[in-house]
Amino acid sequence: MSVSVEEIKKIVGLQLGTRKVEKSSRLIEDLEAESMDIVNIIAVIESRFNIVIEEEDLPNIRTVADLVIQIQNQLQNS
Repeated sequence: MSVSVEEIKKIVGLQLGTRKVEKSSRLIEDLEAESMDIVNIIAVIESRFNIVIEEEDLPNIRTVADLVIQIQNQLQNS
């Protein structure tokens, strides 16, 4: 299974109720995501891709691009 930046942008946009999501968008600073928003985004992604993003990996996910990289890494390791 592969992941596209566009698909992740769409998931993030739907969860945050915004259409302007870029690959470089920072989840908190640019998109104003709160901690619960990020939990919801992660839950949707874990369900969609059948992966588990570990709690210790969360601080490394600051942008949409970071999220895509994390998903790709999880998919490669599974």
